[in-house]
Amino acid sequence: MRWSEHRARRRVAFVQAAVAAVDEHGPGASAEQIADAAGVSRTVLYRYFRDREDLRSAIAEHIVRDVVGQVLPTLAIDERSTPRQVIVATIGVIIGWLDDHPNLYRFLRLRRDGSLDSVENTLAASVAALLKSVIMIFGIDDARAEPGAHGIVGFVEATGGWWLEHRTMSRERCIQIVSSGVWHFLEGTAREHGIEIGYDDPLPLGALTAAGAGRVADGEAAR
Repeated sequence: MRWSEHRARRRVAFVQAAVAAVDEHGPGASAEQIADAAGVSRTVLYRYFRDREDLRSAIAEHIVRDVVGQVLPTLAIDERSTPRQVIVATIGVIIGWLDDHPNLYRFLRLRRDGSLDSVENTLAASVAALLKSVIMIFGIDDARAEPGAHGIVGFVEATGGWWLEHRTMSRERCIQIVSSGVWHFLEGTAREHGIEIGYDDPLPLGALTAAGAGRVADGEAAR
């Protein structure tokens, strides 16, 4: 047990070093560069991974956890939260991460084949799952909230990726434009469901409670 714990800790440390190497050298960072960042030889490094793809899968999984971990606090909503606060904070984290770590983003984008394809999908699905709870506050049911959440993630990712390549505006301006687009989608969908809310009004948390109660009632009726 002690050896397995030691091995697990070493593997985590090597993954962290690998992420740092990719961040510095780009998505094509070599095993030698990763081993150098970890302070070990290439031979020692591969004692903790089955092969190159196992290492790269571990790097991708670490990136996913990091992004989701940064997004999660921005979605801690209370009765004083406004759409502007939540949207701008969330988009700010995502665009900020892209700006600060373009090589990690490109690593995910370039590694679409094999096992890493599912990791990239996990990133989109994980962020979409977080956004889904926010969308439901606007009175939108599960069936429509899920594709809406994935649509927002796609819009943010596509715009952020375009901005990284072109940088025709400041980071702050990009965040503002993307946030406005997300807001108009949410506001228009909410209005369609009979909920009127301003960008700087407190979020209608009662709508989420009512939606949850409705799902419970539907489930009881079905039984």
